[in-house]
Amino acid sequence: MHKKLIMTCMAIAAFASFVIAPSASATTLTESGTALAVGSSVEAKNEGNVEFTGGVTVTCSTATLKGQVTQNNSSGAVKWEVPIGTVASGTGPGGDCTSSLFGGAAKMTFNTKQCLEAGANDVLKVTGCGGEFTFSLNFTGTGTCKYHASSASGTYTTNSTPAQGSLAKAPVSGAGEGNGIFCPEEGFLTMRVNFHTTGGTTGLTLS
Repeated sequence: MHKKLIMTCMAIAAFASFVIAPSASATTLTESGTALAVGSSVEAKNEGNVEFTGGVTVTCSTATLKGQVTQNNSSGAVKWEVPIGTVASGTGPGGDCTSSLFGGAAKMTFNTKQCLEAGANDVLKVTGCGGEFTFSLNFTGTGTCKYHASSASGTYTTNSTPAQGSLAKAPVSGAGEGNGIFCPEEGFLTMRVNFHTTGGTTGLTLS
């Protein structure tokens, strides 16, 4: 009887520890309180300038990362994917970005897919979806500089609408890209975006 009582108490204790154990940190992306389904469209629209800084500075006033949700199941990170070809524009001739190099006009183009992940501890991570993400800076009349990074980490806001994600001077490298001598070897990418549904009609919330 004594043995059965001990085993019963152990079972109750084990069950209790299972029930009160803290759950794994999870993030959910919602629109007006409803979780977005996988495949839903998301726009990350810049707030403030998108900048590359290094030996030169490139400043773009407009950039919108349009993608689709790939994970949003309340059991881990929120993930979404942006296709190849996002181009940032600015206040230069023909909508180009402006730069500190020679004539000043430049284009910033993201040449790989970008996978964004809003995970634990309010960390926003950007990768190339299984590889490095790359972007290029095409300086009018001068040439193109290419940069890459295995990932870039920033932060995102929770329980605010629209949710905001930021990269603050994320390091990137031009090594191995065959860049010209006018291209800085290293640099930093800075941008801040707000998350909306397609068309920017509704702000989204990360919680």
